[in-house]
Amino acid sequence: MKIEQIRDSILKTGICRYGDRKYRLFLCTSPFFPGTGDCADDPKTCEDRLINCYCIWFEDLITTGRISAGGGYYEHLPDAIRVAESSGGFEGWIN
Repeated sequence: MKIEQIRDSILKTGICRYGDRKYRLFLCTSPFFPGTGDCADDPKTCEDRLINCYCIWFEDLITTGRISAGGGYYEHLPDAIRVAESSGGFEGWIN
């Protein structure tokens, strides 16, 4: 996925480091919260939901401008910020 595809949903951008390479972390809004799909879980956890939530995306280490990994979906902004800031290599927010 290209960063342009998520640009309108970006709330905050962070910088992370892996060795001598820097890459960006994006904290975004999302209208979709994916469920686990496991019928053994309660319905709130199992089923996809259309709710306002937050997600984290990581820029590719090699190809600037592309997303290479997701960091999860979160119902509450403080939880998403806490997880983003505890991500390996996180150096700080740039906006």
